[in-house]
Amino acid sequence: MTALASPAVDDWIDRARAVPIEEVAARLYGLDWKSRGHEMAWACPACGGHDRFSINRRKQVFHCRASGEGGDVIAMVRYLDACDFTAACERITGEARPDGAGGTVDEAEQRRRAEQRAAEHEERERAAADYREAERRRSWKIWQEAVAIRPIDPIGRYLAARGIATAALGGARLKMTPSLPFYQLDGKRPREVHRGPAMVGAIIGPDGRFRGVHTTWVDPATHAKAEIADPETGEVLSPKKVRGSAGGNHIPLSRNPVARRLVVGEGIETVLSVKHACAAEMLPGWMGETLFVAGISLGNIGGRAMDTIPHPTATRTDTLGRVRKQRVPNDQPDRDPRYAALMPPDGVEDVILLGDGDSDRFTTEMTLRRAAARWARPGRVIKVAWAPAGGDWNDVLRGK
Repeated sequence: MTALASPAVDDWIDRARAVPIEEVAARLYGLDWKSRGHEMAWACPACGGHDRFSINRRKQVFHCRASGEGGDVIAMVRYLDACDFTAACERITGEARPDGAGGTVDEAEQRRRAEQRAAEHEERERAAADYREAERRRSWKIWQEAVAIRPIDPIGRYLAARGIATAALGGARLKMTPSLPFYQLDGKRPREVHRGPAMVGAIIGPDGRFRGVHTTWVDPATHAKAEIADPETGEVLSPKKVRGSAGGNHIPLSRNPVARRLVVGEGIETVLSVKHACAAEMLPGWMGETLFVAGISLGNIGGRAMDTIPHPTATRTDTLGRVRKQRVPNDQPDRDPRYAALMPPDGVEDVILLGDGDSDRFTTEMTLRRAAARWARPGRVIKVAWAPAGGDWNDVLRGK
């Protein structure tokens, strides 16, 4: 027999409907709101996927692209928990229905969804692993076909133009290839837009296994990075590319299996500049204790942040023409193991993080603080060495 509505029940339903949808999504399903915009997407807690489930915070509604389901906060809980209206309100408010008429849950539907999510997740993981391995093999072929860097080669001249002697490459996992194609995706098909000499760095995992390559194309005429533009669109493209897996991995620029000190920076040239200078200025014992690595990207060094914070000076203009403070990742690391990031070897006691002065100081500082927080351990000393404002460590090496 269906219970009759009452003022107490109506008030209870109104309280459920008044709870912000993003608050319920975070509390019941772990869908934390990292964005400061009005809308955000996640994998659907009911049917899986990647980003098919979205919430619009301004409209207070949800939508699942796969199932077509949508609606307010109560409709969201009904859909995600496979339950009726009453059970959804009970979940949202944490209170039983005032007249004692409890809700129901479709347990068979919940089991079916769980099995579907598990199957989709397994298939995605298998496809991702197959793709990573295929890319690793293609990268390995590039690495195997590359040759040692010599002073008279385009890469040797490129480094010399930056004040970096070929001797500084000792122990570095760097090679060169005289004519490497540069591809741009045209839909899903790669299209060659450039071909020329490139510096090739081996990307190595924490287990010592080869993971991919970092490539930098150079112009043999100017001894500078190549200027590459898509001949069809005119788009100017970065002369650097990564193939394979970068997350949690690095490019070794020296070899020292028992190093107690780590010098790490974002780019190959930055770290090689410091290594070159240290070899010239430091005692051999200091160099013998030190490992030099390139972290590939600032994001890989700092790792994922727990939240964002307003930038002290940078702003953006929203779609309504309002000037807002730009938000950047904060200095608190997200330690979820799903998000890979660079970690020092266990035996390292001292870490020197290289900060470039030609990138946004505040954003870079937040990133390096995240790295320091993740890498902290008893007895380990972590310091940041900043290049002068407006320049990087290669500028310092060249006296600029």
